[in-house]
Amino acid sequence: MLFPSTMRFQVLAASLTWLTLTLAAPADTFVLKDGSKLDGVILHEDATTYSLEVQITQSIKDERKITKADVVKVEREDPSQAAFAALCHVTPTPDALRAAEYAPKMRLVEEFLRDYPTSSHVKAAEAILATLQSEARAVGAGAIKINRLIVAAADYKANQYELDAVLRAAKIRQWVKESMMLAALRAFAEMDKDFRNTTAYTELVPWMQQVIPAYLEEVSQSLATLETRTKERNLGLERMAPIDRRSTETAIQQENAAIEAQFKRETAAQTGWVTVDPFFKPALDATLAFAKQELARLAATKSAPQVDGGKIFREAWILIQGHSEPAKVIQAITAAKAALVPPRYLTLLEIASGNLATH
Repeated sequence: MLFPSTMRFQVLAASLTWLTLTLAAPADTFVLKDGSKLDGVILHEDATTYSLEVQITQSIKDERKITKADVVKVEREDPSQAAFAALCHVTPTPDALRAAEYAPKMRLVEEFLRDYPTSSHVKAAEAILATLQSEARAVGAGAIKINRLIVAAADYKANQYELDAVLRAAKIRQWVKESMMLAALRAFAEMDKDFRNTTAYTELVPWMQQVIPAYLEEVSQSLATLETRTKERNLGLERMAPIDRRSTETAIQQENAAIEAQFKRETAAQTGWVTVDPFFKPALDATLAFAKQELARLAATKSAPQVDGGKIFREAWILIQGHSEPAKVIQAITAAKAALVPPRYLTLLEIASGNLATH
């Protein structure tokens, strides 16, 4: 049964509220005379009895009563335990985090220290906060975090072209791991335009030569089963009540129109990796053709860049920072152009050299 959006929101909100209340209540351990232990949340108690909520399975709870005379002792759960566990995701921070993105993370730790000043986890929380503050200061001063290391602002500026390629490659790998295949493939296509002459790109190529065939297999499977699935969908429509069939057919037509319009836009924009839909054959065919084209191109890619664009950019930057002769600086920027360093990075060199006329 489908809920209207408002009702679905109310049900979800109620569920989340219940979950929050449940998690907020600490579970205690009751040691009984027979040596057994029982973990539960005290719902209410009187002079002789505890009424407990106990976790039977991950999703099932039950209420049990035990007499106080049978309890040897009650081991109270540290209320800060769950709160500290929630801080586990705060560090290590991801690469390339912006200075402003550190603030909410630091607030979480500060709230923990404020709410649980006597917790056994205070020192650990203080260490987390100190790490966040240190990184935030460095990033605010122009540094960047790459591969869990803080790269100082001066080092980043000198190696910006190469390090940006490393960050792009890492993002692509992460998207693939998260099954965000289309985003990863499109980002790789952009990386090919901007960072082809970097080590990060050439090291990523063999990996993408495995990723693309896996994606190609999914597309091929959708094409192979398209006719059967279309027939099954049409058969399902025929079995519907007339009023339901009409509304469903209208929805399908509207969806198909939107998909076709998107395909035309992406094709006109020469988007190689178009958005695919399991029922839209043109996009599946286009993806199949482009994937084969990409695999052929990557097969011809050398295992190392023809020229090291990162090294050439760095050498030009060092020359500029060293106030070298203008002729040498111009020559270095010209070499960066020949290495296909993108215009936005050339502009950084030209601004730093104060010689914008070389662009």
